[in-house]
Amino acid sequence: MDIKGYIVGLMLVAAPLTGRAAERALDLLDAPVSYSADFTVSGDKGTYHGSVRHVPGRERRDFATKDGGQAVILRRDTNVAYLLKPGGKWYVGMGFSAVGALAGGVDNLVVERVKQGGETIGGVKTTRYKVTGNGPKGSTFDGHAWFSAEGVLVKAAGTLTQANGRASQVQTQLSNLRLGKVDEAAFELPQGWFGMDLRAVPAERLAQMVESIKPLLEGR
Repeated sequence: MDIKGYIVGLMLVAAPLTGRAAERALDLLDAPVSYSADFTVSGDKGTYHGSVRHVPGRERRDFATKDGGQAVILRRDTNVAYLLKPGGKWYVGMGFSAVGALAGGVDNLVVERVKQGGETIGGVKTTRYKVTGNGPKGSTFDGHAWFSAEGVLVKAAGTLTQANGRASQVQTQLSNLRLGKVDEAAFELPQGWFGMDLRAVPAERLAQMVESIKPLLEGR
């Protein structure tokens, strides 16, 4: 798995926007309602398909990769994120803010939106917005986002341009959206699994560290 490629796609397009202008994307990460759905995230490193479970402050995404099933738990409420490998029964803990920094500075990305009209996506009535974002390191995001009446991001697509001028297309979309109570056990670490805590690792070394310890974790 390319952990940086996945996180860039996930964090950039999974941050719901409110009606207020010029807000940090990570401050807007939480949809205000609980829901579950299937999802697709695409970026320059590939396309991921899976399921998402969300409650305010917490989110879990299970998805398939060429290396098998994996999962990401995002705990904004406790400032931690976990990468899990169910097949190997191991996980890696990371700082939530470090994950945002790893995703091209999205931890400080500022976004604005302009309403453009209504549209139905996958059977869900949404409002489409023109979305622009500017990061402190010169990165930008330009695209569109579709939100349900409850504030759930149903679809987003656009271009991420890094400070060095490299541009990549990112897109995400939900399907089979189901509003309502989610089993909160999904956001806890499974008992008895082997884990490594990388929360003290700086963001610029995080992707390299995760890749370097994977052979150790897989070979236990």
